[in-house]
Amino acid sequence: MTNYFKVLIILLCTSLTNVHANVRGTSKVDGVYSAILSEQRDLLISLPNSYHQSNSLNYPVLYLTDGLRNFNHASGTLDLLTQSYKAQEMIIVAIKNTHRTRDFTPTYDESYNQWGKSGGADRFLDFIEKELMPYVNQHYRTNNFNVLSGHSLGGLLSIYALHTRPNLFQAYFAFSPSLWWHDKMIVKDATTLYAKTKVPNKYLYVNLANEGGDMLVAFTEYKALLKQQKAAGFSFHSDIIERENHSTSALVGLNTAFQNLQLTLQSPDAVIAEGLPAIKQHYAKLTKQYGIEMKPSFSDFRRAGYKALEQKDLVKAEHIFKIAIAEFPYVADAYYGLAYVLEQNAQPEKALQAINKALAISEKENVENNRYKTFKRYLLEKK
Repeated sequence: MTNYFKVLIILLCTSLTNVHANVRGTSKVDGVYSAILSEQRDLLISLPNSYHQSNSLNYPVLYLTDGLRNFNHASGTLDLLTQSYKAQEMIIVAIKNTHRTRDFTPTYDESYNQWGKSGGADRFLDFIEKELMPYVNQHYRTNNFNVLSGHSLGGLLSIYALHTRPNLFQAYFAFSPSLWWHDKMIVKDATTLYAKTKVPNKYLYVNLANEGGDMLVAFTEYKALLKQQKAAGFSFHSDIIERENHSTSALVGLNTAFQNLQLTLQSPDAVIAEGLPAIKQHYAKLTKQYGIEMKPSFSDFRRAGYKALEQKDLVKAEHIFKIAIAEFPYVADAYYGLAYVLEQNAQPEKALQAINKALAISEKENVENNRYKTFKRYLLEKK
């Protein structure tokens, strides 16, 4: 064997023994038989990165239509945002299609028979409500905060669900929704609905790409109706994204929808500045608003801790990060925050202990830890 191949084998073996990287989160294939639809429905499930770190954690669920098409980009986008505290971790339940036009359209329209059957949205929502949700709640740790996400005809389904089953989901995403369907029947329904009915305690994100014609006309009319909805707790965001086309509006829109939903739920800056009692009060209001238990996320604790640092209240900051560690012992950033406070408070040895803990937790949490290593080197150089 030549020296070249000996070196190559050594390098390959070294590379293999040094690889410790793991994919974040867990993806799995699941399924449920629907008696309502008389067919098997296949599912793709994405479990958050923290799912197996604590059995006490429960999660919101995103029900994703056109599941096979949208699963990878939805789970990847959400994971990136959660690492930056721009969104909450969620379980994603992606529903693979069988008869797309049948399932997503509220009415039968013979003009579109070439697409297959239409008008089965109510039965499909029955399937979600009476079969799929109970299955998911039984087999996964959920917290009863549910989101429905759909694109094109799936976006039409999301808005139809908001109109007809406002208690089924807490939030709705509709990307390039086909509001033109059957002579804009959904827009006509909304005209009556929003004039007579308040749709409280819901969030809706709706967007459109560089689309004209009936898509744009129906979208514009529906957006005008949304502005008339004055119910307490109802909020919506709408975008027209000129640089995108119909195929990519969901890809870009999910990023914005996740972040905007987070902004409607997290503590406002004024509440963060007041500290933990105000944060708990904020989530008590959310619990009453949505009718399900809402708890402060780590992001709220983190923001409050660094706000106290900004206010030069080291005692308060230390207290907040210690509470964060008690509530989220599996989050490395909680220990990093404490280490930073302790260093600022001239306690380098305790800071070093905290950053070592952050590094150890980061390996289990499977997060980037370069800044922890950098901060540790800084502490050691100061000794």
